[in-house]
Amino acid sequence: MTREYSHRNLIVWRRAQELAHEMIKLTRRLPQSWANAVLARQIIGSATSIGANIAEGHGRYTPGAHGNHLSIAKGSAAETDSWLDTLCREGYLTREDEAPLHKECMELMSMLKSKILDLERLEREGSPKMREERSTYTLTDSLDEPPFPFVPADYI
Repeated sequence: MTREYSHRNLIVWRRAQELAHEMIKLTRRLPQSWANAVLARQIIGSATSIGANIAEGHGRYTPGAHGNHLSIAKGSAAETDSWLDTLCREGYLTREDEAPLHKECMELMSMLKSKILDLERLEREGSPKMREERSTYTLTDSLDEPPFPFVPADYI
């Protein structure tokens, strides 16, 4: 049985989606206030942007366009990490609780950087179009398994 090849098969996309889910759960615990609503909107926006840009980039057919969206996703992962620090500084998240989320942001950035560098190499070599084939950062099994526990960056 052959599965459809899509962004939903990408480990990096799945991990980004799980991080977004964790951020939504985290913001639900914040006390109701105008400032916290702003914080929640910002961290949810940046976290959901990671997976959305990975998906959009995957749908592009030139290495440059694909890489541009992955670069935006990488920036959104850094922004999400920054908002996590803000939540710690405001006392809404302990450093112990923040640590695995920070680690995941850093790993997503590493995975995205690796793919961006691969795409830049393809562009330098004159590859004008992306081919629909299995990427080095895809899953081969069930789409129903959650991405946690984390997969080491060298496994992508």
